[in-house]
Amino acid sequence: MSRKTRRNRNANPSITPTTQPTRNFNLLPLGALAAGFGLAMPAWSQTAPDTSTSATETTLAEVSLKTRVEFEDKKNVQAVTSSIGKGNQEIRDIPQSLNVVTEKLLDDRKADSLQDALRLTAGVTFSAAENGTQPDTFIRGFSVAQVGDLLIDGMKDPSQYERDTFNYDRIEVLRGSASMIFGRGSTGGVINQVAKKPLLADIKEVVATVGSGDYGRITADFNMRTSEHTAVRVNGMYTKADNFGAEIDKKGLAPSFAFGVGTNHEFNIGLFYLKTDLVPRNGLSYAIIQQFPDAVDPNDFYGAASDYHNGEARYGTFQYKLHLANGGQLNTQVRTGTYDRSLWLTVARTPANATTVNSSTVLTRGGLTPRSDTYKGTYLQSDYSQNIEWLGMKHAVLAGVDAAHESADRYINDPTNVIAGTPNITVGTRANNTIGTPDDGYYSRIVPRWIYSNDYVSRNAGIFVQDLVEFVPHWKLLLGLRHDYIKGEFNNRNATTGVITSATLEDSVLSHRAAVLFQPTSTLSFHLGYGTSFNTSGDTYQFTGILANTANTPPEKSRNIELGAKADWFDGNLSTRLALFRTEKYNERTTDADVSSEAYLLSGKRHSAGWELEVAGRPHEDVEVYLSYAFIPTSRIDKAGTTQQNIVGQPFGLLPKKSGSSWVTYQVSSPLRVGVGATWSSRNYAINGTVPTRANYVPGYAVVDALAEYFFTPDLFVQLNGSNLTDKTYSYELYRGHTILGMGRNFKFTVGYTF
Repeated sequence: MSRKTRRNRNANPSITPTTQPTRNFNLLPLGALAAGFGLAMPAWSQTAPDTSTSATETTLAEVSLKTRVEFEDKKNVQAVTSSIGKGNQEIRDIPQSLNVVTEKLLDDRKADSLQDALRLTAGVTFSAAENGTQPDTFIRGFSVAQVGDLLIDGMKDPSQYERDTFNYDRIEVLRGSASMIFGRGSTGGVINQVAKKPLLADIKEVVATVGSGDYGRITADFNMRTSEHTAVRVNGMYTKADNFGAEIDKKGLAPSFAFGVGTNHEFNIGLFYLKTDLVPRNGLSYAIIQQFPDAVDPNDFYGAASDYHNGEARYGTFQYKLHLANGGQLNTQVRTGTYDRSLWLTVARTPANATTVNSSTVLTRGGLTPRSDTYKGTYLQSDYSQNIEWLGMKHAVLAGVDAAHESADRYINDPTNVIAGTPNITVGTRANNTIGTPDDGYYSRIVPRWIYSNDYVSRNAGIFVQDLVEFVPHWKLLLGLRHDYIKGEFNNRNATTGVITSATLEDSVLSHRAAVLFQPTSTLSFHLGYGTSFNTSGDTYQFTGILANTANTPPEKSRNIELGAKADWFDGNLSTRLALFRTEKYNERTTDADVSSEAYLLSGKRHSAGWELEVAGRPHEDVEVYLSYAFIPTSRIDKAGTTQQNIVGQPFGLLPKKSGSSWVTYQVSSPLRVGVGATWSSRNYAINGTVPTRANYVPGYAVVDALAEYFFTPDLFVQLNGSNLTDKTYSYELYRGHTILGMGRNFKFTVGYTF
C-alpha cells in the first residue's frame, strides 16, 4: 500500500478500514474541501489555493491528503507534518529532534493537562517549584523557561497558569537550541501547543469521563460549517474531582470563527478562557520516599485542606493568512491576554534532625509564602514564506518579524498579617503502618492580606531570515540568522521598609542556525545541525533583573549540535527518528567572590549529551505503536565561579540517564481496541540552585497503564483506562527539599458520542 493510499484511508471516515472505527464527520463536497484545506506537502510543491477548481476536476488523492492534515491528529499517533517552524513543513525537513503528541495519543492516555502530556515524551523532567504548581519543565537537563519556551501556535505563551488539553490538536516538542526561530529561551528546546481551529466540516462531539477520586470531566467539541468559506468552532471543558484531597475544579471555553477559508485571504478569530481552583498535590521530604516508601499510599494527601492554587487565563487571538499569486504566503497573528493567579501551599517534611523514618515519625508541615500575580502580554508576529528557483537551485525562504509587550504585578501577604504555624501531622496508627495521619482535614482560617511586592514591563522585537536550499539533488543546506532587541524595567519593594529599588535591562542579541540534510529517498532523511540560543538575565515570571547586579549581566548563551536520521517504513505507515546530540550552555551566569556585589559573571559552563529515539505509527493495520526514549549518560558542570568551585565536575540534577514512554494498541475486532503502555525513568536527583543535591533523589520507576475501547456504533463509544496499575509509589517532580508523588492506581470510564 502506498503512502498516498494510506493517507486516503485515514483521511476520510467513509473510506477508513473496518478494523478502525471512527467518528462520523460530515465533510464538505470534495471540490470545496480541495479549495478549503491547507496543503502540507513538501516545501517544493506548495502553491496558492485554486478556488476555481470544481468537484469534477479534483482527484480523490488530493482531497484525502488535504483532509488528513486536519484530521490526522484525531486518528493517529503518527505525525508527518509540523507547524513548529512557522509554516507547515514535512518533519523530515526539520533538522532537529521533534516529538509530536497528537490528539489521538492524548485521548488514549487520558492526558488532561500539559504536564501529563509532556510525560509521554522522553527526557522531559519537572521541578516541583511552588509545590508543583506550574512546575518548571526541563529538557535535556536545561530549564524550559516559561519566558520563551512555551508557545501557542508558534507564538510565546509565557504566563504561569494551569494548562489544560481540551483545546489542543497536538503538542510539539522541538529539542535543542531554537532562538533563531523563536527568540529568547530554548536552551533545551521549546514546547508548542497547537490550538484547534475551525474546519470546513461538521463535527459535534461530547465526551464524558468519571473515575477514581470522584473524578468527573466533560468536554465538547462543536465545529459547524456556516457557508462555503466560513466555519465556527467551540470547545468547552468542565472538570471536578476530590482527587483524594488534591482537589480539581476547572472550566474552560474556546470559541473561534474562521472566514475566507480556501480563498486568498483567510482569517481566524479566537477567544480563550480557563479558570482553575485547585488544591495541589502535597510535597513530601526525600527521606520519606527513600527510607519508608511502603508506608506512603500514593493517593494519600498530607497537605492542608486550606491549600489552594487559583488562576484565570483570558486571551484573544487574530490570525490572517494571505496566499500570494506567486505561491508565497504571509501569515500574521496577534494575541493579547491577561492571566491571574494566587496560591498558598504547604509541604510535609520530616524533622530537621531525623536520620531515619519509621511509623513513629511525626511529620512537620511547612508553608510557602502566599503569592498573587497578574500578568499581561501582547504578541505580534508576521512570517513570509516563498519557494523560488534562483541560480539553478530550489530555495524555501522564510522570513519574519515579531514583537512583544509583557508586564506583571506581584503581591505577597503583609508581614504584619501573621500566619500561625500549621500543626504537625500526628503519628500513624493505621493497620498498614502508614506514616503520619494523612487527610487530617486541617484548614487555616487566616486570609492573606495582599501588598505590592514587585513589577516589571518588558518590550521585545525580533527579525529573522532563513533559507533551505537544495543545492544538488538529495542535498539541502539550511542557513538562518536572527536579531533580537529586548528592554526591561523592574521595580522591587522591600516588604519590611517599603523602599522601592529599580533597575533596567537592555540587550541586543544575534542567533543563528545551520544544517545539512541528505535525503536519498522520499522516506529517508539524515541531518547534521547546529543552532544557538540565549536567555536574558530577567525572565518573564521571575525577572531577577530587579537586582542591579543581575540587570548588568548580559544574556546567557547556548549551542546545540545534533546528528540525526528520520525514516518511514511500511509504505509510510511507521515513522522512526533517531538523534545524537550535545547541548551546551557555555557562558552560564555565576558568581565571583570579588565582583558578585556589582554583577554576575558569565563564566559558568555545563553540557549534556546522549541520544533520543521515537517510533510512531502502524507496523500493521491493526497495531499502532508509540515509543519515546532518551538515554543521556553525560551531564557535567564544566566551569563555575570562584564561589562555586565545589560543583565543577558534578552531573546535573533533574536529568535521569534513562527515561521514556511507550504505548501499543491492538484492534481486536471492528468495534474493540485494547492498549497497554508504560512510562519510566531511572534515578533522578533534585537541584538546589545550580548544584544537584545528591542526597535528595527519587528512585527509578516504571508505571503501567492500559486501555479498552469499544464502539457500539461509529458515533458511540466507551473507553476504560487504568493508570499505575501496580499502584507504584513514585515521584517525577523534584525540588530542593521536597518531591511530589504521582497518582496511585486509578481508573477512568469514558463515554463519547458524535452527532
